[in-house]
Amino acid sequence: MQIDRRRALALLALGTTAPSVAFAKEAVFHGQASFDHGVASGDPLQDRVILWTRITPASQADGIPVKWVVAKDAHFKELVTQGVFHTNAGRDFTVKVDVAGLAPGHDYYYRFQCGKTVSPAGRARTLPQGSVKDVVLAFVTCSLYPNGYFNAYDHIAQRDRVDAVVALGDYIYEYGAGEDDYGMQNGRKLGRIPEPPHEMVTLADYRMRHALYKRDKDLQAAHARCPWICVWDDHEIANDSWVGGAQNHQPKAEGPWLAREGAALKAYYEWMPIREPEPGHAFEAINRSFRFGDLADLIMVETRLVARSYQLEYGRAGDIPLAVYEGDTPSTRKRVTEKDIIAKVLKAVGGGGKAPAPYVVGPDPEALQTVLANPERQMMGVRQEQWLAQTLAASTAAGRTWQVLGNQVVMARTVAPNLVKTMGAEAVAKVLDALPAAFRPKAQEYVDLYTYDVPYDLDGWDGYPAARERVYDAIKAAGGNAIVLSGDSHAFWTNELHDASGTYVAAEFGTSSITSPAEEDYLPGLEFGRAFMEQNKEVLFCSQRDKGYILLTLTREEAKAEYVSVEIMTKPYKATPLANFRVTPVAGFAPSKIEKI
Repeated sequence: MQIDRRRALALLALGTTAPSVAFAKEAVFHGQASFDHGVASGDPLQDRVILWTRITPASQADGIPVKWVVAKDAHFKELVTQGVFHTNAGRDFTVKVDVAGLAPGHDYYYRFQCGKTVSPAGRARTLPQGSVKDVVLAFVTCSLYPNGYFNAYDHIAQRDRVDAVVALGDYIYEYGAGEDDYGMQNGRKLGRIPEPPHEMVTLADYRMRHALYKRDKDLQAAHARCPWICVWDDHEIANDSWVGGAQNHQPKAEGPWLAREGAALKAYYEWMPIREPEPGHAFEAINRSFRFGDLADLIMVETRLVARSYQLEYGRAGDIPLAVYEGDTPSTRKRVTEKDIIAKVLKAVGGGGKAPAPYVVGPDPEALQTVLANPERQMMGVRQEQWLAQTLAASTAAGRTWQVLGNQVVMARTVAPNLVKTMGAEAVAKVLDALPAAFRPKAQEYVDLYTYDVPYDLDGWDGYPAARERVYDAIKAAGGNAIVLSGDSHAFWTNELHDASGTYVAAEFGTSSITSPAEEDYLPGLEFGRAFMEQNKEVLFCSQRDKGYILLTLTREEAKAEYVSVEIMTKPYKATPLANFRVTPVAGFAPSKIEKI
């Protein structure tokens, strides 16, 4: 019998998470319970918003009623609506309510009660309707728990105004607490140890990791401050995930990919303030849009699980077309064309040895671009591409000024940063010589790879150029003012996006991580950011060291992006304005060129 993959995944992930809601004045529970994971709201619309919390029973219990209350004021004197949600172990005692009947563009206060225990209060805001003066959104991504404090979340919570936080993925990470696990060098210093201490694979693992994150007080404060609009990237499931697996998923040891993906998504829907999938939609299809009156549409795309084709990696055997070169430095390196020499060198390397002098083996840029340019390589899939085109066109037809794409990975065309070209061979060698001996060979590999004219990030849109062109075609056809907001890279970016013909299409603002490390964290002294700016015409600004978030303020006159750099290793911490950029709308197609302000 043939099993439909999407239907199977939906059944695996949904399980018993379907909410049970009753409207009532009292919720009777005689046991003890606590609200250890804060409160949250999300997916706001003009007349409704998702409210979320989780209770921790003091003893085994099931079918626990939790009362929820919504008011116009922080003192809960002017009640708007209330009800009871029955939670249970089947949904890990999480509570999620889609509260309807609210007024557009209003702040509401909410809290929960279980027995005699009352949760902290949160503030939610519905989307505005009609004429809108401005919108303020905070964009975040990549919060690696062990690598630092979530100070950026606290800073967002302290701001005078944030209408919504837009999370572009990697809200959690799947790695364990081993000696060499990701971020654990800082994690041991700070006492921030992942739970469970191993890589997440099972439903219990993913639930435990979500619970760990939501015990963080800085994250709780940001969730309580305003609604969140979220999309996953790869680490909510596993690194470099695609439609058929992930870089660090081993089916023989960890079971079928479908089971792991289903467990991760079930936990995600339980623990995140996100609306459940609509009937008939793939469980992974969380692409959706949010209308901010007549001013803007926020369009969230999904680029990981629905349709993404297998992605190539430079370090994985068999992924990258190779060529043989003569000469051991970029300035003297020449492509070898003699077939017998090529065969001899590739045979030596294929057997685990080194290329015989004076030859080296490196990527074949032309062959690689041919592979990448295959139009069958998908990032979002045909159905989502059609939806995106229709949503962009509807937004501009309705006269909304801005179309903001909430997108997981960097969209700009970027070649690998040739550090030797930017800094000089001697300066690079000096930095590498100062590294611990154990790190030098791997660092040298990166430096050598980046001397070839190859795309920097095959995990981003550079790995799917034909799919990127289709997005650009949709933006141009819609004729509006698109802005792309991107995450994933752990770096700040300001990019002017051009299609294959060189036509300017849109501005891209890439936000850095909350805590996750970037290139210059690994290899301080190597000027990656400078190299990106000097060697890529689309890149106007790049910081490969600062952490933080972007505050985007939209008006009819401009879209202003404020880059906020936040320390991650200390409390109290410093938050510093890093840079400000803006674009202005242009009638017909595409915003203005980006200005630094």
